Parts: sequence; structure tokens; C-alpha cells
Amino acid sequence: MKKKKIISITGELASGKTVIAKIITEKLNYGIYKNGEYFRKLAKEHNMDVTSFNKYVEKHPEIDHAIEKSATEYAKTHEEFVIDARLRLVRYSRII
Repeated sequence: MKKKKIISITGELASGKTVIAKIITEKLNYGIYKNGEYFRKLAKEHNMDVTSFNKYVEKHPEIDHAIEKSATEYAKTHEEFVIDARLRLVRYSRII
């Protein structure tokens, strides 16, 4: 079984994690999984802006679980990639 190579870049909003993730993906020729894109998609599905959805998620941990599951699904078909995620949303040790 080939071992996956997954790098997780985490941090608060506007901390530079996306810039660092982009540099790493370019240097290593890795793919990228952006939790923020999936988060925005879920916000739209709930008819909320990102700020309102962020407050909603604080009381609905199932959203974090859905985001985690989406990253797990991504990992099933990708071998080398970077996860760009906010600190609150990271619990990916189960992916590997």
C-alpha cells in the first residue's frame, strides 16, 4: 500500500496559510484541498453569507464533520496534496 503524502496548513483567518499552501503545492507539484471553498459552498446551500454561517457552525458541529468527510473523500483519490484549513476545522489524522 502506497503511503499518502498529505501536508496540512492551518491557521486563523488572514494568517497566510493559503499563501504558504500555494508555495508548497507549486514547489512539490502537489494538489490542494481548500476547506474554505467547501465551507463557502455549504454556506450558500444554507442560504447564508460566510459570516452568518461561521456563527451557525459554532453551534452545529455536524458541519465540521461534513467538512472533514469531504477532505477524507478527496484523500481517497489523491496521493499528494496540501490541506488548507482553519484551525477549528482540522481533525484530519484519520485521513492518513
